[in-house]
Amino acid sequence: MAAKRAPDPGTVCRELCAAAAEGRLPRLLLLLPPARGEAEPWFPERILLAVRSAARAATDLEFLDLDGGDPDFDPAPLEGFLGAGSLFGGGGGRGLVLGRALRPLSRWGRLFPALLQAAADPGGPQWMVLDLASGSGAAALLKKHQKALKALGEAARVERFRRLYGDPPPWKPDPDASEAARFAAAEARGLGLRLGPGAAGALVAVAGSRPGEILQALRHLQLLGLERVEEEDVRAVAAHSAEGNAFAFAEAVLEGRGDEALRILQQLRARGLRTWDGRRLAPQEAFSLLVSVLAGERRRTAAVAAALQEGLDWAEAARRAGVPAGGPPAQRMQRRLERAGPRQLDRVLEALREAEVHLKREGWRQALHVLELLVLRCHRGRRSAAAGGGR
Repeated sequence: MAAKRAPDPGTVCRELCAAAAEGRLPRLLLLLPPARGEAEPWFPERILLAVRSAARAATDLEFLDLDGGDPDFDPAPLEGFLGAGSLFGGGGGRGLVLGRALRPLSRWGRLFPALLQAAADPGGPQWMVLDLASGSGAAALLKKHQKALKALGEAARVERFRRLYGDPPPWKPDPDASEAARFAAAEARGLGLRLGPGAAGALVAVAGSRPGEILQALRHLQLLGLERVEEEDVRAVAAHSAEGNAFAFAEAVLEGRGDEALRILQQLRARGLRTWDGRRLAPQEAFSLLVSVLAGERRRTAAVAAALQEGLDWAEAARRAGVPAGGPPAQRMQRRLERAGPRQLDRVLEALREAEVHLKREGWRQALHVLELLVLRCHRGRRSAAAGGGR
């Protein structure tokens, strides 16, 4: 009879997160790096987040959350917690999280035996979670106390977290069959997304097999408003790595190039807006960013124009407006001044005020429609654009 295959790290992580939410954690849970292979700290971090969230939401739980990596860590509160009874009566009203636990457990040798004794004591905490996934020395610690751990039986649980396998198993060469793809499909369901055939494998091929990167890609697809994601959707989104950003939109609006500004908004509708730090925002969330950047660029342009009108040279005008006096930023500003005269800057200012009124006072539900109207208000035909910056 074939040995039962151990569940993958993603499955174990989801199981423990659910156990934390439902109050079914073991008396002692140890989170460790793998015995072999590369560790994946994302899983222990997610479990600890779920445990802390559930503990803080509980109204009848005495919860102690300690960071063993703190240079000022003092073992006294931990020892006092283990030796005290619950404020709520019985042993079911206490929970403990000891993050970065290896340092204090190695420095104070009495702590780990005390934790094991508390796990065996019916009056001890309901559950204790120890983060041993960071640092080195976990294997030696467990080996030293192997007998006491084994005596706890099901009251103690040891889980090791390695990287997800990005390649499918040799007996099932389907890209959707890899651990990372199965993780993507499970997380997608949790976000309300359904992945069609090939979509999970394509997502792993594009985003990689790290759980954090997979989840970030899924959230981007969620921002696009898709309920079912096909393989073609994943590849289409990934293919557009050079989509317009907020500054490109502002440049197009200020120069009256409505066709270019509308093209950027079409990209925003299809793929979200990529900000300068790599995050992606859906149209509704992107409205404030686009408007803020456009208003700031218009203000700087108007400041440079006013300084030049006073007779200052370019270097001094740029310095006053906080604009670089040389390089590509200066060249863009000079080109903008040629195309965006006083009337165009006033037109943009009025359109910005209208946009704020439409969305915040009149309650327009589609931010993208507000932005499209703003673009139309600021568009200049070829003839007016060719007539010079004063128009």
